[in-house]
Amino acid sequence: MNMKAILVLALALAFGGLTAISIKTVLNRKNSTFGAAEPKRVVIAALPISLGARVSVEQLKVVEWPDNLLPQGTFEDPAKVVDRVAASDFTPGEAILTSRLAPEGTTAGLSAIIPDGFRAITVRVDEVIGVAGFIAPGTFVDLIATSVSLGNQSESNSRMILQNVKVLASGQTIETRESGKDGKPIEVKTVTLQVSPEQAEALALAATAGKIQLVMRNTTDQEIVQTSGTTAGRVFAGAGGLPPGTSTTARTGRTMPKPKEIEVASPAPPKNTIEMIRGTERSTVTFQ
Repeated sequence: MNMKAILVLALALAFGGLTAISIKTVLNRKNSTFGAAEPKRVVIAALPISLGARVSVEQLKVVEWPDNLLPQGTFEDPAKVVDRVAASDFTPGEAILTSRLAPEGTTAGLSAIIPDGFRAITVRVDEVIGVAGFIAPGTFVDLIATSVSLGNQSESNSRMILQNVKVLASGQTIETRESGKDGKPIEVKTVTLQVSPEQAEALALAATAGKIQLVMRNTTDQEIVQTSGTTAGRVFAGAGGLPPGTSTTARTGRTMPKPKEIEVASPAPPKNTIEMIRGTERSTVTFQ
């Protein structure tokens, strides 16, 4: 073996040894850091805690976590969490954080889940308006207002007044995990919606002046669609009630036959006549 190959092999062994020593040093330093971290008492969820529910002592337990891995806002004493209202859902094993609890003194139920700047308004529904019972907390709906004119039925109109409105509660149910389980419909008499103050005013007026219809939408669909509404005259009228530029073909899907043309004979050109008198005789001469 020549000297060049021996030198290359020696350098490779030296670099490999340095790398191994560096890795071992880093691992030992990390192990010593974790070992030095003192465990700290942390209150976590022992059972599922639903949004808007008041926390009970049975739903909590205390465990020890490394001090350097704790998130901000944890609790050491379960007594400071009992009777607080959950502002979000907790799954077993999650740490109870101050940011996920409603302020102290908050009443359990619907008021705890209304975001700042919003209001909750309840709409009376039946099976049809409530989309056959599939409207559940956490879903989003559009609202159509229909106004019926008693004097002139053709002036009755319908228009979408609110879009992408969140459903806070169906009847008395606000726990999203128990609502509509397995996608089955739940019969409800009222639906509570999350709206802004301006939207609450519009909805209250529409509910008083006419009828409200809920339209269910995809939860991931956030698009706001601009609509012009429609009237009874436009919906139920014939071709004369269609918007300008709409052909009969577009309405019926068939091309209407053209009327047959009736040939009319041209009138004969007028004739020139002269009456001639010869003594007691009269005669008429016609010129073309």
